[in-house]
Amino acid sequence: MTKKILIAEDDPDLLRLLVRRCQSLRHEVDSADDAILALCKLEGTLPDLAILDVDMPGGNGLSVCEMMSTHEQMRAIPTIMLTGNSDPDTIRRCHSLGAYYVQKSVDVWSRLEPLLRELLGEGTAPAEEAGEVKEVSETEQAVEAALHSGEGCLYAVQTDPNAESDTIIDAVFAALGVEGGDQAFESEPDSAEPADDRPWVLSVEDDDDIALALKLRLAESGYNMVRATAGVEGYRKAFMTAPSAILLDYELPNGNGDYVLRRLKESPATSDIPVIVLTGRREATIERQMRNLGADEFLTKPFDWRRLRESLERLVDTNAVGA
Repeated sequence: MTKKILIAEDDPDLLRLLVRRCQSLRHEVDSADDAILALCKLEGTLPDLAILDVDMPGGNGLSVCEMMSTHEQMRAIPTIMLTGNSDPDTIRRCHSLGAYYVQKSVDVWSRLEPLLRELLGEGTAPAEEAGEVKEVSETEQAVEAALHSGEGCLYAVQTDPNAESDTIIDAVFAALGVEGGDQAFESEPDSAEPADDRPWVLSVEDDDDIALALKLRLAESGYNMVRATAGVEGYRKAFMTAPSAILLDYELPNGNGDYVLRRLKESPATSDIPVIVLTGRREATIERQMRNLGADEFLTKPFDWRRLRESLERLVDTNAVGA
């Protein structure tokens, strides 16, 4: 069933992209490039869902959301806030208004699409009618053929992290909708899977001090650690060479922890990897969200090392851990 979506965004390129993507889900899309026009269209059309930029001419998306919350009919409209600003106050205001928060990044559509499907119901396009041409790039067609011929492509990527498999993984990410995978991060010189037989842990953490502390503590307990500093990078490393466990921060550049966890659990190559969330966020709603997405443990910073170690011992094959 076709639903109505209003997108309020002052960046014309991003607006055009979001409109096209939403239309590809067979939804009716209206747009606005400032807060005042957005409010007028919200009141006049009462869409099924609103996507609002936080920073817009004529006001901001949070103010529009606040006005919606006081309106008898508009308060029921699910709202997604888009912003490049990840300061705690903005996030708190989104939560207090009952709005969903999505940070602008190279993978913004990959984070928006599952949320749209959840809020509007299944939004996939119906079976193609006769004569209708589906727009799929050559890369996506090649990946579709590889995936439908079996899962070998996925598992080859998982077990053979060399230059040849980089080409395959980039194609897979293109099909998944994660754009700019290579440009999103710089590989660290020591980021390859450790060569010895000790279990290794992938830490997806952008704080240098915390990452160093984790590496030292893990080494003492018989684990190697590989680090990723951004969301897309972390997912890619896990996808290429499955670690024994993943330590996942919540707030990350290029894809927050909830996006990374969702992608990990959606892929058969990574769905069984234990994930421990390490975050400074203490809200019960975030813990509930991450556990519902499949997190095995949720620990807050500053973390209790003893508890983290016990969680790893419980989730990882302890017989493989060196003394």
